[in-house]
Amino acid sequence: MSSGNISREILLNTIKGDANNGTSNSITLLKRSFPALTNEQCSDIAGLIASAMNTNDTDKVSLVVTAPPSFAIKARTTMNVVQSMINSANRNILITGYSMSSYFSGIVDTIIQKSQSGVFIKFYVNDIENQIGFDKILRYKGHFLKIYNYRQSEDPMAALHAKVISVDQEKALITSANLSYHGQQGNIELGTLVESKNITKQIDDVFTKLIFAKVFNEV
Repeated sequence: MSSGNISREILLNTIKGDANNGTSNSITLLKRSFPALTNEQCSDIAGLIASAMNTNDTDKVSLVVTAPPSFAIKARTTMNVVQSMINSANRNILITGYSMSSYFSGIVDTIIQKSQSGVFIKFYVNDIENQIGFDKILRYKGHFLKIYNYRQSEDPMAALHAKVISVDQEKALITSANLSYHGQQGNIELGTLVESKNITKQIDDVFTKLIFAKVFNEV
């Protein structure tokens, strides 16, 4: 096959086969067709194509906002989205907490009730020893409610700063808002609600790898 004449169908089928079988035939195919490319470049190209192929046309992204009541905008509010996601969870919840105030006591009660009804919950917390808002939820940790504490690194300024809620591996809220009054009502915060099985799986994979790397310790 000469340079530039690679068949689109053959390439896509080869990349799909690599994804299913753990092979690297697409890299060989790209290298044969475009000899000027390095193996690393071929791998990057194949990876980009594979990622694009995995993108679902039904994936949805919408804006989620915390803003003053007088500020009118066509977007869902952070508090409503958080409450709706937690209340609707049927199988699992992944949630992170940089800080959490007593304002979230109702959500905490719902999370505990969900875990007691068989919903598997993974709660990732920053510096839990200094988080008074987590006292109650710690009392209910168990088989269905796992709590993971961010292990302080050598950098005293490093922290679990991500604010994420993922439900049933179907939708995820990625936001700047903390689990606090100001995060949900008082500040100006922006986030996105992503309805995508692919993205939610990637989020879960990231935190699972961080556990294996001992960045988080189970409490």
